[in-house]
Amino acid sequence: MSASFGIGLLCTTRSLGGIELNVLRLAGWMRERGHRCLVIGVDEAPLLRRADELDLPWYSVGDPPKYGALGAARRLGAKLVNEGYSSLMLNATKDLNLGVLTRAASRQAIHLIHTQHMQFGAKKTDLLHRLQHAKLDAWIAPLPWLAEQTRTHTTLPPGRIHVIPFGIDLSRLSAKPDRDTAREHVALPREAFVAGVVGRLDRGKGQEYLIRAAALLRERGIVVHVLIVGEETRGEDQGYAQELRTLTEQLSLQEHVHFRGFLEHVEDAYAAMDCFVLPSLSETFGMVTIEAMAAGLPVIGTNTAGTPDIIRDDVTGLLVSPRSAGEIADQLQRLIHDAELRDTLAAAGCADAHARFSHREQCARIEQLLERIHPR
Repeated sequence: MSASFGIGLLCTTRSLGGIELNVLRLAGWMRERGHRCLVIGVDEAPLLRRADELDLPWYSVGDPPKYGALGAARRLGAKLVNEGYSSLMLNATKDLNLGVLTRAASRQAIHLIHTQHMQFGAKKTDLLHRLQHAKLDAWIAPLPWLAEQTRTHTTLPPGRIHVIPFGIDLSRLSAKPDRDTAREHVALPREAFVAGVVGRLDRGKGQEYLIRAAALLRERGIVVHVLIVGEETRGEDQGYAQELRTLTEQLSLQEHVHFRGFLEHVEDAYAAMDCFVLPSLSETFGMVTIEAMAAGLPVIGTNTAGTPDIIRDDVTGLLVSPRSAGEIADQLQRLIHDAELRDTLAAAGCADAHARFSHREQCARIEQLLERIHPR
């Protein structure tokens, strides 16, 4: 690294999920590498409370800004310029408007970078989006398929689109407890085969298909315990958690399906599993998939959206069709009966996660990008 940068990280949501945690992690990692980072959010956002707990500098723009939020943009632009933050990283689709206005208020002194966390639902080639995207210095897509989506759904020049995967702190997962200790921590039977999933309880995450797969395996005389880690997003209650519990009762799996809510030390969950399953209907990135691979678990994921960019079928993991409890059951049965396959997939997945998804690699590539867009 040849320069130190001042970086603002803007996220105007009031949730504390994957996007917000990615913002906090990146801010912390970049600070460790000698950069000045400012976490920017809105009043009463859990993001800013967590930034304060982590001793990260933060700033609130007030209430969530609406289109034409010139006052908020002028104040933010002045703060960034006066305090030497020359780059502003946008992290939610609705941040684009405020980011463009802030750049204008700074008299183009602020460089804009958009980090893509979600896939496109429709083309963004109308006049407003063309004008907004033209103000971006760079667009970061965490996987090749998302970069391709950006090329086909926007008018961004290909040269401004960069693939930089989200990173994880691999050392945290390497230091996970042993299997027996982890099972004591999360209250699981010591000798059972445990297939687990980590993530918010949401219909799009498809936890029900793992539960149904366990029921199908029981019909074949194979007992699998299921560990479900996560809660419904606060303020977005779908009733899905209760649906999962009801389904578990209907299938008479109460003794075999274990709900553990949110775990502060998620490495305990990975250490307690024999296999990780991501049954999502459409997973944009799948940070938990990479964490499970790095933790040394064989992984089953759905063959859709970003997951095939992470898992190579029958090499670093196993792919199944979305909404297919039967295919999940079949692959679990393979893993249960073939210890060599479990070990081979786990070792290959772990090596691949370390090679491609280190947080140090993410930071180094962002530094290279900042060097490129900041004229000297």
